[in-house]
Amino acid sequence: MPEHLKEFFAVTMNSVYKVAAYGEDDCPYAEKIAASKNGGSIKLGDRIDNAPMMAIARRLQFYYPESHSIISPVMGEERRLEHVNTAWWRGGTSSIVALFLKEKGAMYCFEQKNLKPCDKRWVDKTKEVMKKVGDEHPNVTICSWPGLCLIPF
Repeated sequence: MPEHLKEFFAVTMNSVYKVAAYGEDDCPYAEKIAASKNGGSIKLGDRIDNAPMMAIARRLQFYYPESHSIISPVMGEERRLEHVNTAWWRGGTSSIVALFLKEKGAMYCFEQKNLKPCDKRWVDKTKEVMKKVGDEHPNVTICSWPGLCLIPF
């Protein structure tokens, strides 16, 4: 069984999150570890942990995988955010600037001026995290839907 990424850091437009891909009961969570003056509705030190799955999309989006009934055209459990009814979506972050494997890089990024969603200055770092998450992570998916994905493929 492959070793899955356990932790990374997400810089958003107003905060930095430590993301644990395996939290309590193997559910992911994002803990706010830094925030700007207008750091959003989530307080410093609080967690977003209200669903068993998390997608890397334009923002970190927590959600429940959708189960399909016997009369559904798709059998089993749908794990891809872009195929799950938005009724199953839960909390999320603001727009992602970049993703990092190390906290130091995330904090450096957050201190810079003129940050933009999916900031080109850190695309390589973001891709590195996404590559380590991969397609088979049990708790984290990478959204590839045009208009919803972080980095168009």
